[in-house]
Amino acid sequence: MPAAKSAPYADTPSRDVDPAADRAGDAIFEVGVVTRGRYACFADFHVAWTAVRAFRDPAALGDSRLLAWVLLPDRACWLIQSGERMPVEKAVSRMKSCSAVQVNRTLFRAGPLWEAGFRARPLSIDEDPRAVARRMLVAPVQAGLAVQLAEYPFWDCIWI
Repeated sequence: MPAAKSAPYADTPSRDVDPAADRAGDAIFEVGVVTRGRYACFADFHVAWTAVRAFRDPAALGDSRLLAWVLLPDRACWLIQSGERMPVEKAVSRMKSCSAVQVNRTLFRAGPLWEAGFRARPLSIDEDPRAVARRMLVAPVQAGLAVQLAEYPFWDCIWI
């Protein structure tokens, strides 16, 4: 199975994760997911925080680690270190599922919240995860949601 593309977020994210890249149990992946139809539900503060709580839920993450994340109105970007018992594909599936249940409950709606699949790119051995996190975290500024990252509430990084 080929590794996922490192192209910008697509409307139909790839679900290709190279099992060989994840077999060690400590591989780091840059992951992107988009809402169904690019529905900007996370533009609402309370809906966004509902999703954030679900992403960070230990039950969803298992023994994988969320190193950095940013939530935009219609998508989420995560830097995830896979665990021994929780490969990245399973962690992403559980994070999407948990957040969909909670967000749908908050919005009094039913049905899929996320597009099927996701975009995942394993970091190479010589790639600095902190540099990847920095590139990922500028998304709200690039999207015009804030002048500087400190003004934007929906992000976190273990190194900051």
